[in-house]
Amino acid sequence: MTTHLDHLYRETKHWEASVEFWRRLGFEFTEQWGEPPHRAGTLARDDVRIVLAETDADEPASTVFIGSTDIEAFAAAAGVEVVDTHWGTRMATITDPDGRTYRIEPGEGHE
Repeated sequence: MTTHLDHLYRETKHWEASVEFWRRLGFEFTEQWGEPPHRAGTLARDDVRIVLAETDADEPASTVFIGSTDIEAFAAAAGVEVVDTHWGTRMATITDPDGRTYRIEPGEGHE
């Protein structure tokens, strides 16, 4: 089983300013979807990917996604269940001792 940091999911209440922030750091969109007030997209630079999503939530979410070539074994070791997502993949959720949530999804890695 191999694992990798797949992407960081970040919600923002300030879409244009957030996009500009990441662009100043050298990130560019590789994919975009949605319409205001729910735009989203994947920004990438080298091996780093960030999924940015527009939200009106009081506290925008931030989640680390870890890819694993054997999500079932990874989830079993963590003592959690793998579930089907509404976007057509499988995912497990783990929580560290400080209450931070991480998502595990199938993945071979990326360049």
